[in-house]
Amino acid sequence: GGSSVTARGVCWSTNPNPTTASSKTTDGSGPGTFTSYLTGLTTNTLYYVRAYATNSSGTAYGNQLSFTPAYVIGQSYLGGIIFYIDGSGLHGLIGAPSDQSSGAPWGCVGTNIAGTGTAVGTGQANTTAIVNGCATSGIAARICDNLVLNGYSDWYLPSKDELNLMYLQEAVFGGFDQGGHWSSSASSSSTAWLQYLFSGYQTVGTKDYTLNVRAIRSF
Repeated sequence: GGSSVTARGVCWSTNPNPTTASSKTTDGSGPGTFTSYLTGLTTNTLYYVRAYATNSSGTAYGNQLSFTPAYVIGQSYLGGIIFYIDGSGLHGLIGAPSDQSSGAPWGCVGTNIAGTGTAVGTGQANTTAIVNGCATSGIAARICDNLVLNGYSDWYLPSKDELNLMYLQEAVFGGFDQGGHWSSSASSSSTAWLQYLFSGYQTVGTKDYTLNVRAIRSF
């Protein structure tokens, strides 16, 4: 109708054709370009968005667009901090914000825990194998397996390569203690892989060493 624009912004929803009755921003008035900031979005959820302009004749809407917010390294999510996202962009690894122990053994020196792997994606199975094969209390894997943190109970001790991914994202955790951290990857019946997360150095240590423990979980 040619009247002055009194309100403008964008509106969005998880349903198509959002209106100003949905979530919206208010970004001034009048003609011209403007920038909107959407907050409170849920990761990995499809949203629909339209610009709107209101004057004395009513409200008109722009073309509908859609988008899905992506996961981000360093994002606080599902009980911890995202430090790895796989190639699909939909899954990855979350680390606990702080260590669960500063002095835990790997456990059961001389006992062969068969089948532990070093690759990304093996930490959960490794942890289960250790807990089932070593009855000692207070060991690194059992600390993680028993952990309930921020409402989640599916934590585990990272594998050698998963632990290294944490080192590569040290900044998002605010740094690590200078002591070594246990992985869930056995090297022999008496040794297992560990890593100094502040420097990246990986080596093997005797399973009775008392080291730091940092639990992770998958999403």
